[in-house]
Amino acid sequence: MKKLSILSSMLTALVAFTACSTDRDENPVLTVPTDGSFELFAPGITANTIDMDNSESMTFKANQPNFGYTAPVIYLMEFAASEDGNTWSSWQPTETTNENCQAITVPTKEIAGAVTTGLTELGRSEVDFPLTAHIKARVHAFLNGMEETTSVYSKEVQFSATTSYVLPPVELAKLFMVGALTEWNKDVAIKAMFYPEGDDIYTYTTQFKNNANLKIWTLEDLMKENWNGAFGCVTDGDNSTSGEIVNENAGAIVAPTSEFYTFTFDKHHMTYEWVKLEDQAPAEYESISVIGGFNDWGADEDLTQVTPHNWYGKITFADETELKFRANHDWGTNWGWGSYDGEWVASSEDFARIGENGGKNLKVNAGTYHFYLNDITNQMMITPAE
Repeated sequence: MKKLSILSSMLTALVAFTACSTDRDENPVLTVPTDGSFELFAPGITANTIDMDNSESMTFKANQPNFGYTAPVIYLMEFAASEDGNTWSSWQPTETTNENCQAITVPTKEIAGAVTTGLTELGRSEVDFPLTAHIKARVHAFLNGMEETTSVYSKEVQFSATTSYVLPPVELAKLFMVGALTEWNKDVAIKAMFYPEGDDIYTYTTQFKNNANLKIWTLEDLMKENWNGAFGCVTDGDNSTSGEIVNENAGAIVAPTSEFYTFTFDKHHMTYEWVKLEDQAPAEYESISVIGGFNDWGADEDLTQVTPHNWYGKITFADETELKFRANHDWGTNWGWGSYDGEWVASSEDFARIGENGGKNLKVNAGTYHFYLNDITNQMMITPAE
């Protein structure tokens, strides 16, 4: 077993916490148990085939893994799937976490999403569902804040279930282009955000002058200037029209030519592609600005053109307000919410739309926001400042 000494400064903080009860030693030493050293107990309903389309949740219970002393433990469930009970998918985590090993309740929709992901990994497609699957479950446990060094997995349990095709929710990532066009500088890169297009696809359209190169940063890695976490290509300087994305020892991806391209990053499949625009002379605007109720529709907050045809600004609003983007301080070309029912209030979970000339007013609550607009694709984003 791996053993790590516990710093005395941690002990004071840990005394106040309890997970499932164990006695505290006088001189505790952190012990990371071996995988399979603690039990997982499936709910009684798993004796029968479960209909996941018509159930809300499943509650599992587990023994506490013995870390050698009392401390907060995080528990989450993972599932693997199989049709024949012999060939299994990789383990798929669910989102729900718990600090109580006596009642780990997971929404059935999350389990169905994990099973769907596992079976599509094995070659199933949407038309094959609904179907009955063999499912393995296990608990992933670790000390709070110490996942990398204390992760341990329970014994497995198995059951059967029927499920429809349920994809787990994909959280929109905030990804930024760092490279030649953004001076390899984090303060410029935060102004060059990739536009999400759904299904974990992110794009950036501009003229990649001088065969510009790039890497991709998450917001977290950008703020830390963590180059080890940057996404890039396998071979530094690769100017292929498509390729594999890695985020370990990643190289810079180079544009095939110095023309206008849409660069696409498929984060799910970890691939990239360059697609050259048919129109290599898109309309030029002298300015792009934001105007709205926050200034009585009487003045423009000008944005900055960070890369060709990509505009950025940061604006603070004292109250909720309606607004629009517009070009050249004129209403002849303006971007609003498209001709759909309802309204769009920009938020950290819902921050991207395709703008429409003359569309409905956009809305934000009070606060500070980053504004992004591509005047070729009409993609627009309004994200709350972190």
